[in-house]
Amino acid sequence: MTMASIDEQIAVWNGYCEAKRRADKTLNFEDGVEAIRAWKQFANLYFPEDRQLPLTQQPRKVAIFPIHKTQAPGEKRP
Repeated sequence: MTMASIDEQIAVWNGYCEAKRRADKTLNFEDGVEAIRAWKQFANLYFPEDRQLPLTQQPRKVAIFPIHKTQAPGEKRP
């Protein structure tokens, strides 16, 4: 395993910090996903090649909580 230079480590860390601040500020889902990707890129600097985290994932279906099963139809939420 080749260790990244200090300059590269700092650059990747700063990229993560910037992405995290953006996600915290906007609360936008895509910004959050970008912050996760940046964190994985930073973590991968320290993992052996065979243990690296994938930077992208295949899209998955999103489960939506069935609110209709927790309250009667027409009932207003508090």
